[in-house]
Amino acid sequence: MNITENARVTEGIIQAIGEVEKQGDAGVVVSTPHGIVKARLAFSCLVQPTCGDIVLLSCRDGESYVLSILERRSDAPVSMRIDKPLHIQVAGDATIEASGEAVVGGGRAAALRAGSVEISGESVEINGERLSLAGRAANWVADSLDVTARMIRQVADTLAVRARSHTRQVEDLELVRVGHMDLRAEQILHMNAEHAMIKSRELVKLDGKQIQVG
Repeated sequence: MNITENARVTEGIIQAIGEVEKQGDAGVVVSTPHGIVKARLAFSCLVQPTCGDIVLLSCRDGESYVLSILERRSDAPVSMRIDKPLHIQVAGDATIEASGEAVVGGGRAAALRAGSVEISGESVEINGERLSLAGRAANWVADSLDVTARMIRQVADTLAVRARSHTRQVEDLELVRVGHMDLRAEQILHMNAEHAMIKSRELVKLDGKQIQVG
């Protein structure tokens, strides 16, 4: 493009610098040396201007656009707004770091997909009306584990629990239904109740070197 063609393309385009006086969803009101101008945000101006910002304007055919924010003198937070779907692709590593609080939210849903996902922190909290975990293998290691729930339902083909000490306390009723039950104690098996009843449809057998009753 030669000088003549470039001049023809840029003919009628005026750029100016001004200060934002008022902001809204439809655009901003900017004070310039030539007067008050109502301008819309250019498609490439992602940062939302606020009152007091120094902005660069482009005006042509009665339309004014804020191209960029040159300076912000106030402590107002930086807000970015994108009115269309956004896709960011990074060829290498990507890091998002905040010295304060970081929040990621989605209006309908939020997804995190990767070959390996790690979540670490001094305190990790997950809240939801429904929580589903699905995987071929799960490994849970904790010094202390507290589970509080109104109802817990476990379904498994094989459930194995191994511990040096196990304490279970049920305030109301405990009901166990199994096909076969085998209780074994290496040393002492102690069962104590105000009333105890053992009932069998066919056979009750007590076997030991000594059997004491009463």
